[in-house]
Amino acid sequence: MLLLLQGCRYPDIPIEGPQVTGSPPAVASPAHDIPVPSPAQPGHFTIRYVQEDTVNPITCMTRDNIVLSSLLYESLFTLDGNLNIEPVLCESWSTEDNITFKFIIKDDIAMNDGSLLTADDVVYTLRQAMQTGRFVNRLSTIRSVTSDEDLEVTVVLNTENNRFIRLLDIPIIKYGSVENHIPPGTGPYTFSGAGDMRLVRFFRHRDYTRLPLSEIRLLECDDNELAELFDVGVLSLLWDDPSDTFDIILNRHNEPRFYDTTSLQYIGYNARSIALRDIDVRRAIGSSLNRQYIIENIMPGQSVASPLALPPAYRLYSTQWEQTVVDPLIEMSWLFRRAGLEDNDNDSFLEYPDSYGGFLKISLDFIVNSDNTYKVRTAHRIADTLRLYGIEVIVRELPWERYLSALRTGDFDMYYGEVSLGPDFDLSPLLLPDTHLDFGMTGSDFYKPYIDAFMSAQTDYEERVAAERLCEEIRLNAPFVPILYKRYVVYTHIAAVAGATPSQTGVFNNFADWVVDLTMMP
Repeated sequence: MLLLLQGCRYPDIPIEGPQVTGSPPAVASPAHDIPVPSPAQPGHFTIRYVQEDTVNPITCMTRDNIVLSSLLYESLFTLDGNLNIEPVLCESWSTEDNITFKFIIKDDIAMNDGSLLTADDVVYTLRQAMQTGRFVNRLSTIRSVTSDEDLEVTVVLNTENNRFIRLLDIPIIKYGSVENHIPPGTGPYTFSGAGDMRLVRFFRHRDYTRLPLSEIRLLECDDNELAELFDVGVLSLLWDDPSDTFDIILNRHNEPRFYDTTSLQYIGYNARSIALRDIDVRRAIGSSLNRQYIIENIMPGQSVASPLALPPAYRLYSTQWEQTVVDPLIEMSWLFRRAGLEDNDNDSFLEYPDSYGGFLKISLDFIVNSDNTYKVRTAHRIADTLRLYGIEVIVRELPWERYLSALRTGDFDMYYGEVSLGPDFDLSPLLLPDTHLDFGMTGSDFYKPYIDAFMSAQTDYEERVAAERLCEEIRLNAPFVPILYKRYVVYTHIAAVAGATPSQTGVFNNFADWVVDLTMMP
């Protein structure tokens, strides 16, 4: 839940289970791939690394090490910068019912401990990811994972999911290595030796001769040093969530590359609140949102406005699904009147009729995590707009732990939330009852048939129809109101990197296609 809601750049989350903190495995490499040790400096390609934290891609919670891990590990599938799926370690796959999936793993894929990738490695990785680490929630619908032959894996789900393969951008590690600090993987790079702060090309990787760099240097540094070290050329690449709690402000000209994510920011409601039990009131609040103002003036370049629950990056998304409101004030006024709201005492604010013929003053308690200035500014903008339309809203800025406590106890009317959806766009956590995100008890089994139809659709036509119906039911019943989907960014120096295509799966996605010119480093 911390990861789903906090959106913190460097979450301080303990890793459960025993950790082996030994040195990286020594791997034999050609002599020209073993550079003379030297400190990070301009003219070399250098990225950030937290040496004391694990690089295990299953259990790692340190953002920079997760970024680094896409050089060391590969997955069955990967997402590109537009959230489209591409195979990596998977040769082929099939399913007849969207419940039982069979995967054939590519043969002759070398792991950097000298072994070859097998189905047992894949099965072991998925089973571990189901139990611990950052992928637990997305794999919760798996019933079983088994290996039938050396290169064949079978996954059985509890419910139909035609887009299940989108969830398998999970880095694969060696069988039995989940407790290792740096488990063996199949990525294009590996640590050069025990305790060394360098990565070198893995000489048995299939793209070995195409990789743009023979070595990548690693550097430990504090958050407040990042911008300066990048500006002077000591760091060659920075990853950032621009709408996070930690701002990177760069002085030197750079090349930013933004990419889409499945991180949704939204307004959540408390159905126990007298006024917000009414669907029309919730819909009216959603109609008041000026998403374009938010993404242009509060989070410029950091997000994509999302009037629907599914993101514009969803491959079958159609703007025709969006309801066009000529005048939001007319729409809101009509919904408020239908809900029975009136300005009974002429104080410019609406009241709610009680059961005794009188009226109750509406004052909505809107909580937001105070650690994130972008979310705070957005919450105040939403509140100011609602006041203009006659709804009194009090924004309560809470530090993270108090914010979580208020969510758990239902101490709010509205909350500014964020969730990282699975790459299959399963909205169940936000729609069904008794989920880990059903803080306001707006979840209902009413949505289950719509979710099931969307997740099990066999053809693009069926999926498009189901997606539109699901989005429409969410709009009409307003269990939550989508605001935007976040974008992440990678910064490199001007003309130093070409062909980079970072994605949510990995910053170094398709690294063999990158062109790196070290002479252009400051």
